[in-house]
Amino acid sequence: MNQEWLIIPDFNNFRESLALAEEYDAAFEYNDFFNPDVYSDEEEIKKRISLYKGCSRNPSRDTLHGVFLDMALASKDPVICAYSRKRMEQSMAIAQELGVKGVVFHSGLIRGLNQDTYLQHWYEVQEEWIRYLLHKFPDLYIFMENTFEETPDSLTELKRRLKEEERFRLCLDYGHAILSPTVPESWFEDMAGDIAHIHLNDNDLQADLHMVPGEGEIDFARFEKLLEEYHVECPVLLEIAGVEKQRRALEYMCKL
Repeated sequence: MNQEWLIIPDFNNFRESLALAEEYDAAFEYNDFFNPDVYSDEEEIKKRISLYKGCSRNPSRDTLHGVFLDMALASKDPVICAYSRKRMEQSMAIAQELGVKGVVFHSGLIRGLNQDTYLQHWYEVQEEWIRYLLHKFPDLYIFMENTFEETPDSLTELKRRLKEEERFRLCLDYGHAILSPTVPESWFEDMAGDIAHIHLNDNDLQADLHMVPGEGEIDFARFEKLLEEYHVECPVLLEIAGVEKQRRALEYMCKL
């Protein structure tokens, strides 16, 4: 399978990550900053940024996974909302300092809560905040990832509302989509024109296990066929931790 790959760099084994990325011409997606705990330690942030900026590689194809644990941008509680905005803006600022292409954010939608009033509020808050971030960080893309939504409808509607914002695109997490009641073909059909980033790993079709492709139950030949059928050409993150697991993943996917 001929594809532009990304891997997650291992901060504690960074030389090995660099070597693997060079071997497969892979970019990085930095996962260090998805946990809010990191943001309370400025020295730790500086240490990680320093390491990543200190290597002689071009970061323009890299991405950063933005903060998502405990984030509730659409909360009606102003304290929670303000905290979520602050952390998301910090993610963007770190991405800007690293010189990466863009930031992946989760939708933050509560699974199964489909009331019109909840969704309309979510659309309004997301639309306003994404416009603000794109304006403040004019060199960065924002990729919105499906988490555990049951259908792609909410993401495609948000993109429709932001259709003039070319730097707002969608990230299809295929493992998450597989766990939904909606067939993968529908996810591709609805999102295809707006997919600019993909997250990929394997699972047992029951839980989000982040397994090495080929070691779970997902049919990756079907995934490859869908890419071709819906003309989706974009970078794919093999969202798996650990250099050796990433190597197995790359070897498996490149043989498809």
